[in-house]
Amino acid sequence: MADVTSIFDNPLYTVQQKTTATGNNQIDKEAFLKLLTAQLKYQDPLNPMDNTEFVGQLAMFSALEQIINIGDTLNSFVSTKTKGDAMLLGASLIGKTITTTSSEEFTVKGVSYQDGKLKVDVGSKTLTLDEINGIKA
Repeated sequence: MADVTSIFDNPLYTVQQKTTATGNNQIDKEAFLKLLTAQLKYQDPLNPMDNTEFVGQLAMFSALEQIINIGDTLNSFVSTKTKGDAMLLGASLIGKTITTTSSEEFTVKGVSYQDGKLKVDVGSKTLTLDEINGIKA
């Protein structure tokens, strides 16, 4: 099997990794594609890249893209599940009496999901879950 990491070991090319605010180093698919293109552009025409090495690097790029797509799909799933769980919790509150952190009591009339948070409608105002201290049957 060809060494698919040789593009990173070649002294002709320098990989500068992206550094995020948290200090994590990563190379994204755009950087990988630019690096692969640069390798093809500047290769020695008398000694071109081995076909198996090139195919290996293309396979590596394809795998990277698929992993990114899977990550995006999982993030979307988690976001949808979080919203669904919040709405399910909110639906169970409808008709119940809640006590707020300021010791007020309200009967829940409805719920909504806005700005990534569950909002509880009590008629005169809308509360977040952080403002609810207790639930009465």
